[in-house]
Amino acid sequence: MEEKPQGLHSGGDGGAHRIAVDQKDVKPHDHHMIPVWFFVGVILLIYGVIILATGIYEFSSPPPTVLAKTHPAVWWGALLTVIGGFYVYAYMPKKS
Repeated sequence: MEEKPQGLHSGGDGGAHRIAVDQKDVKPHDHHMIPVWFFVGVILLIYGVIILATGIYEFSSPPPTVLAKTHPAVWWGALLTVIGGFYVYAYMPKKS
């Protein structure tokens, strides 16, 4: 099998014809990938805010559980919010 140079194709007469020789992209498109850790941070931040809001709501009507007085939803919600905020800030896509 014979390899053909890029930009060439064989026409009906068996000869090689160049196509689109003078056409160039005016501006090459830069594709920037967003790190997966940014999306992990967004998810942690959303879950943290929801759990923190639930924990704050539980101050007015505590659940009937043994460790309700330690308010674990407030602590875990605050921790997830801080970690999620850090990841979002650290891995936010930069404009260039």
